[in-house]
Amino acid sequence: MELSRIRPFANKHCKFKLRSGKEVFGVIWEVDNGSTKRLFFSSVRDYERLQHDAAPVNVIPMQPEEIVYVESIAS
Repeated sequence: MELSRIRPFANKHCKFKLRSGKEVFGVIWEVDNGSTKRLFFSSVRDYERLQHDAAPVNVIPMQPEEIVYVESIAS
């Protein structure tokens, strides 16, 4: 999936279907370090902890082409 189609779902609780066929629930966000932009994924709980604490969390780098479907489940 193109990054421009993923951006509206960034920083929201979503369901993702991956190219491997696996479905995952969590949050994806984009990090711009100046020369490149990268996507990262984590569970909702880890994402919230990352926003408020310095506690270690599980963060997975994600390539846009790995995502074939995304649906917002945020209320």
